[in-house]
Amino acid sequence: MPSYRYRTATLLGPWRATAEAAVADAIRSKQARRDEDGAGWHWVVPGSIEERNGALQDFARNDAG
Repeated sequence: MPSYRYRTATLLGPWRATAEAAVADAIRSKQARRDEDGAGWHWVVPGSIEERNGALQDFARNDAG
């Protein structure tokens, strides 16, 4: 199962279960903003939503132990 987070030059969000939750984190941290019509959103600073698949999550968990 993939996980998602936002990344900008200055901030990195936590891994979330959905891309929408990662976008919400970016908006809460003022890195992104909802469009005036409420139909979408845009970055305030250059950023991206990263995706990590479940296999990488499991590997990272095993590596930390």
